[in-house]
Amino acid sequence: MIKTILLLLIYVLTPAGMLWLCNKVKFLGKIGPILLLYILGVIIGNLPWINDGTAGLKDTITTVMIPLAIPMMLFRCSISKSDLKGIFKSLIAGLIAILVSILCGYAIFGKYLGVEGPKIAAMLTGCETGGTINMAALQQALHVPSETFIMMNSYDMIICFLYFVFLLSIGIKWFRKVLPHKQVEYTDAEDQEVKAQIAKDNMVNPYRELWSKSGILQILKIIAAVAIVCALGYVCTIPFPKTWFTPIFIMAITTFSLIASFVKPVKKLEKSFDIGMYLIYIFSIAMASMADVRNLNFQEGLAAFLFLFFIIFVSLFVQLIISKLLKVDSDMMVASSVSLINSPPFVPVVVTAMKNKNVLVPGITIGLIGFALGNYLGMGIYQLLQLF
Repeated sequence: MIKTILLLLIYVLTPAGMLWLCNKVKFLGKIGPILLLYILGVIIGNLPWINDGTAGLKDTITTVMIPLAIPMMLFRCSISKSDLKGIFKSLIAGLIAILVSILCGYAIFGKYLGVEGPKIAAMLTGCETGGTINMAALQQALHVPSETFIMMNSYDMIICFLYFVFLLSIGIKWFRKVLPHKQVEYTDAEDQEVKAQIAKDNMVNPYRELWSKSGILQILKIIAAVAIVCALGYVCTIPFPKTWFTPIFIMAITTFSLIASFVKPVKKLEKSFDIGMYLIYIFSIAMASMADVRNLNFQEGLAAFLFLFFIIFVSLFVQLIISKLLKVDSDMMVASSVSLINSPPFVPVVVTAMKNKNVLVPGITIGLIGFALGNYLGMGIYQLLQLF
């Protein structure tokens, strides 16, 4: 009982401490809280004295966190019609590029991935169009071993870093030579505005206001909205066999959350995304603590690393070709690629490098749409690969 309580406190409180450290120590901030929580979780998970008899707690936390986080994060993904203007072609180019690279990469590396190959491909589809939360949702829906999930998510962070370095060093300049590029006026004031937004995102504690009277009231409203979405999702699973429960439930709550995001009272729940993100942090350390390093398959791990490397970099150049055919602006193409592969928070960084604020909102919007579609695309890829 004492071990269970201690481990529960570690799961709940450690993300707060890690966020504080990442804000205080620049080096840790560059690594990011999720990767640090994974590392810490793996260490904790391989300490037998604290893990004996706690498998039930770990399973419960990892099972519950994602269905709760998905609605909270999707509530903030409402997209207006005006945001959709001018980004449709770039979104289509980005999604097609990722799907093509997934299928081509699987044709090359699939036989080396073992029986989990279709599931790995599905998770990576969700991840490269929607981010870690979609990868985690698909991991649960497809019952992927925790070791495989930790391995793939760690690889994703490493390769995405290399991808981002490539863009900032030579990629942007090269793409501007290949694709149409409209030179824009980018004043010092606009540059400082974007940099200030990046600094604010990195330094401001979004959880500080939650313990105020208005913050607690908003938490209660968020809980009520999530409860309604989950209840509707559960109702959708009733006609199906029990073995289908998780995938049907995940897809249902994704759909109802998107519908709810267009409801005005839900739109006003500004802290829902931040709370959902904190649940992802808890999930990260709990999931990592379930990984047994002795169960890692290094042969399959190498194939998975090469598969992911292929997906990210080949998708970039496939998107370049499609963007050339569709006459997509070079900066728009880069912003959409970063938003899909690295996730929307990285868009302001690349906007600063390109000195083109005009692609900031469209780039972030594309990432939000990808986040909304990630689970559907991942399940679709899994079903497709099951046929072969």
